[in-house]
Amino acid sequence: MTIGKLAEQSGVPASTIRYWERIRVLPQPPRVNGRRRYSPDAVHRLSVLRLAQACGFHLPEMRRLLTGFDPGVAPSTRWQELARQKQAELDSRITHLLEMRRLLDRVVKCQCPDLTDCGRRFAARN
Repeated sequence: MTIGKLAEQSGVPASTIRYWERIRVLPQPPRVNGRRRYSPDAVHRLSVLRLAQACGFHLPEMRRLLTGFDPGVAPSTRWQELARQKQAELDSRITHLLEMRRLLDRVVKCQCPDLTDCGRRFAARN
């Protein structure tokens, strides 16, 4: 199938498909008369990448999911390894965001007559 048909069926813009091929997230498809030709399973591969995006994976992680494991490694093992890493990353980000929220709750209540007073109070608490 053509890249236009693949884009239509997968919901992934052709420009994104080309980009993912260029950065080697997706393999280069064979060409016929200079045009990319995709097999029907390319739609499913793009669905996997869309799922990975929805899980918050970055492009290097998406590439690793598809090509960064030995061929005999089961898909479930790939997902589990990458998902555990992403969960740890999210836990760290959540902790950081909660701390930011705590600080914002404090500054919303600020009654300092001068910004340097805010700085002194922040430095004294930290």
